[in-house]
Formats: sequence, structure tokens, C-alpha cells
Amino acid sequence: MFAKPLDQEPSLTEQQKEQMFQEWKVARREELSQYQKQIAEHYVANVDQELERWQNGRKGRRASNNEMANLQETMDKELETHQLEHGPKTRKIPGQSNNEDEDDVEDINVAEDDMMDDVLGVDDNGRRGDEAVKVEEGNGSPVEDKKDE
Repeated sequence: MFAKPLDQEPSLTEQQKEQMFQEWKVARREELSQYQKQIAEHYVANVDQELERWQNGRKGRRASNNEMANLQETMDKELETHQLEHGPKTRKIPGQSNNEDEDDVEDINVAEDDMMDDVLGVDDNGRRGDEAVKVEEGNGSPVEDKKDE
């Protein structure tokens, strides 16, 4: 009927229970410390990977920036060398004057004149649109202006 033998002393049974509990507690603590160690190692490995990725990314950006700067410097030096050897590049338009300042002023004036002609409605002959055809007062038919006869 009894599950346990009655021949053991209750204090001895209590000591055995306490010892088993202590062993169980030590085993669980060991498992927990192992688990914590694994988690810490995994975390540190992730941090190392992330740090390495950031550093490589910065190196890559720095390298590409340096390459671009070096390329620009090289191109500038080549241009400077070319200009020293051959002189600055000049633009020459056949049949035009070599004075660039006057050409620029003339171009601006022509553009302004064209805009004014458009606003005033002047045709290619130099006559304004309202001067080109005048209506004869008597019969309402248009009469062309007569040039100096």
C-alpha cells in the first residue's frame, strides 16, 4: 500500500530530496550559463559582421570618391598640358569677324530686334502689318501702299 518503504528515517529522506534538488539546480544553472554564452557569442558575431559591413561600405565609398577625384585631377592635368602645348582653343567662324565681344552684342541686338518685330507685327520688308494694307475709305476695298514713285 505504501509507495515508499517505511524503514528510512524522515530526515534522511529530506536530505536526499534536498540533494536531488541541489543537483537539479546546478544542472539547470549550467545549462543556463551555456545558453547565455551561446547567445553572447552569437550577438558578438553579429556585431562584428555589421561593423565589418559598415567599414567595407565606407571603404568602398571612399575608394570610389578617391577614384573620381583622381580621375578629375588626371583630366584637369591633361587639359592643362594640352593647353600649354597647343594654346587655348579658339573658335573661328568663317566669314565672321574675330572680335567675339562685338559678335555677342550683335547677336543680342538681332534677338531683341526679332522680338520687337514679332510684337509689332513687322514683316520681312520692314513694314508693319497695319501699314501693309490700308482700307480705302470710300468703298471698303483694300488698297496697297504705293512706294516712292
